[in-house]
Amino acid sequence: MEQAKTYTKRENARRAGVAAGVPAELVEITVHKNGDEVRFGWKQMEAPAPVAEGTPADAVVTTSKPKKAAPKVERVEQNGVKRPGPGKCLEVWEYLDQHGNMKPKDLQPVAEARGWNINNASIELYQWRKFNGISGRATVTS
Repeated sequence: MEQAKTYTKRENARRAGVAAGVPAELVEITVHKNGDEVRFGWKQMEAPAPVAEGTPADAVVTTSKPKKAAPKVERVEQNGVKRPGPGKCLEVWEYLDQHGNMKPKDLQPVAEARGWNINNASIELYQWRKFNGISGRATVTS
């Protein structure tokens, strides 16, 4: 059912199609160019063929990608700070777990060598200290 009326915006053409009783998913927007002027119209698409009962699920063709479920990671919270999930932040925390409390200036060369963002590594150091209940200045042991 082609409409002779055109609209200045796609949204208006879609709205007119819905107002005419066509389901929104079946309204197809048409583009009408006349020189520099662009107008939009609408027409009704054909409804997709229903899937017959008894048809195997793998025979149905879909155009969307299947959604991957993110793995659920249990994050421990302590002293108001949550331990980070997988990624660079967790790498910094694991390094600090192994090497203990250190000053930001001591962490800087390690961050550069491992390809971590220096500012982020410093922030993670302070979050790690808060998580572990370490306050005050770091003691230097030689």
